[in-house]
Amino acid sequence: MILMGSINTFNFILSMVTLYVLNKARNGSIIVIQKLIDAITISHIVIFLSAVLIAGSISVFLALILAKAFSKIVSVVSYRKMVFSVIFLISALVLVLTGPLGLLILAISTAVGIIPPTVNISRTHAMGCLLLPVILYFIL
Repeated sequence: MILMGSINTFNFILSMVTLYVLNKARNGSIIVIQKLIDAITISHIVIFLSAVLIAGSISVFLALILAKAFSKIVSVVSYRKMVFSVIFLISALVLVLTGPLGLLILAISTAVGIIPPTVNISRTHAMGCLLLPVILYFIL
């Protein structure tokens, strides 16, 4: 988890530098920043990088503390109950936020995600299920 957080933090920093140097956004959060601020200056970069470094430093220590506490709790909780609770929570949130259509999309995407290990292939093959409709949407 710490490694993923570090990679995402570095990705944000690299995206900020790319926005400053090339005036081109690389991800959604940078696009929002670009729309909020007309012209990115070096002072904006320093402020954002300072915020990223402070938040990243704090999150490392919080992750270490919370990981120890969570590891004690996980050993006591029934794994089966926890999995079903997470499935129920995600399904309830999808139903409340997106309605029945969202629940249908959740069911279909879950089925697509279960197919690769069932037929013993890599999950990267399932990317075609996402890429092809997106490509066709933007072409047509």
